Amino acid sequence: MEEQRIVGIFQTYREINQVFFQILSKAASKHNLTALQLLVLRILHETPEIRMSELAEKLNVGNSTMSGIVDRMVKAGILERERTEADRRAMTMKLTEKGKELWRETDATRMNMLRPLLSMTEQDHRELGRLQNEVLRLLKQSKEEA
Repeated sequence: MEEQRIVGIFQTYREINQVFFQILSKAASKHNLTALQLLVLRILHETPEIRMSELAEKLNVGNSTMSGIVDRMVKAGILERERTEADRRAMTMKLTEKGKELWRETDATRMNMLRPLLSMTEQDHRELGRLQNEVLRLLKQSKEEA
C-alpha cells in the first residue's frame, strides 16, 4: 500500500514534467527553436555572461552537447561569446539584442500557454506550493541521508 502511494506521487510528477516539456517544446517551435535553446535563452536572460560549463551544468548536458547548441545559436545571431577579463582562456555567453527580443517573444508565448494554471484558486495555489515544498524538502533530506 505504501509503495503505491510513492508510485502515485512519482507518476503524477512525471506526467506534469512531461506536459511542461511538451508546452516548452511547442512554444519553442513557434519561434523556430528547440526546447533546449529556449532554456538557454531563459538562463542567459536570468544569468548574463555565464560560462559554457555552468550553462551545461544548469541544463544537465555535456560540454560537447552544450557547445553544439551554443554554436548554432551564435550562428543564428541569438547569442555571442566573449572572453572574460579575469581569465582570457575562459568564454562567457550573453544574449544579443536579437536574442533578448527572441526571449521576450518566446516567454510571452510560453506564459500564454501556461495561463490555464491561473484558473486555480489562490488558496489552491498556496496549498500546492506548500505541498511541493514539502515534497522537495523530504526528497533532499532523503538524498543527503543516502
